[in-house]
Amino acid sequence: AQYALTAMFKAANEGIYHFLDEVKVYGERARKLKEIFLLYGFRLVYDNDLGNPVADGFYFTITYPGMAGGELAKELMYYGVSAISLITTGSEQEGLRACTSFIKDHQYAQLDERMKIFARNNLVI
Repeated sequence: AQYALTAMFKAANEGIYHFLDEVKVYGERARKLKEIFLLYGFRLVYDNDLGNPVADGFYFTITYPGMAGGELAKELMYYGVSAISLITTGSEQEGLRACTSFIKDHQYAQLDERMKIFARNNLVI
C-alpha cells in the first residue's frame, strides 16, 4: 500500500495523475443537492470552517427548522432520502449528514419534486 501511495504522489507531482479529476463529481453533486434542499427550507449546519466556506464534496450537513436530527432522518425516509443524524457522528448540532455518492443525474428532478412535497407537508411557521 505504501508503494502504491508513493507512486500516486509521484505521478501527481509530475503532472501525470490528476487526482482532483477523480473527486470533482462529488463537489458537483453536493452543489446541486444543496441547491434543492435550500430551495425547500433546509439550512446548512456546517457551512463554514473558521469563517471560510466549506468546500462541496462527498457529504454535506443539513437541518430543517423545528426538527431534531433523528426526527428529520425518519421523515425524509418517507420521501426516499436517507441520511445519518449528526448526533451519531459526535456532533452536538441537530441535523443530518447527507452523502453525495449514490445520486445519479436523472434523480435530481425526482428529489426536487419530493422535497417540494416534503416542504408542503412540513410547513415552517
